[in-house]
Amino acid sequence: MSKTTLRTRAISIAAAAAIAGGGLAVVPSITAGNASAAPCISESTNQVSDAVIPRIKYNFAKSTAKSVGQGTSVTYQVSLSTTGAGNPYVQSVWDSPSSRLDGVKPTVKVKAFTLIGGILGGGGVLGNLLEEKSVDPAGVVKETDGWRISHTGWSVYSGQAYVAEFTYALPKNLAPGAQIVSGGATFRGTPDWSISTLRMPKMTACTTVRAPNAGEAALGSLDKNGLGSAEGQLSSTGSLSDVLPGIIGGVIGGQGEEKK
Repeated sequence: MSKTTLRTRAISIAAAAAIAGGGLAVVPSITAGNASAAPCISESTNQVSDAVIPRIKYNFAKSTAKSVGQGTSVTYQVSLSTTGAGNPYVQSVWDSPSSRLDGVKPTVKVKAFTLIGGILGGGGVLGNLLEEKSVDPAGVVKETDGWRISHTGWSVYSGQAYVAEFTYALPKNLAPGAQIVSGGATFRGTPDWSISTLRMPKMTACTTVRAPNAGEAALGSLDKNGLGSAEGQLSSTGSLSDVLPGIIGGVIGGQGEEKK
């Protein structure tokens, strides 16, 4: 066995061990930072009072992770919750992405109140009535205000917030240290606060690109070699129990061993 093969296996074993230990090891990389850069705030909120019953408040928020691994993806959560008897219906939501994500179409998931979903989920009317569904890609439409999703009306009840998650694949040219500042968000629905459209351009969220951790780097390598998931989108935050045995077995067990 050559020295090159031994060295490669040693690196692979170390990476696999780091994944098993929580994936906290960082792959060495040069970070392009800027000491004078503006603070990168990952969440912002906005509150609107009902025009008829001011004590009823509608609370909007947009948030993202404080940092994301280079070459992975970034998810923005756009949400609406309410207090008291305010029960709005959300009919459309627009997420305004960063200009750094121009041309990147997001995948979208929605968590919304549904009585049927709560019952079928085994919780009954007193259980968890939030049901999560993926939005058909054909229903994610690019418009002036950003990427729009629509519905006949998602219900929002006190204690059961509406959440839309917009996930964008990061362009490969975004180096560690780059800040991704999103645009705001836009809602359309009822009651009075958005009979037409409620635009919130200042409700932004910022994340910073960092070097990928060992888990993200390993999964990225698998994807590049055609060994990722069926959708080619293995998540670094998902379970690695099915991935590790193959990695460790292949490295230590001598699969594909180079012959002298």
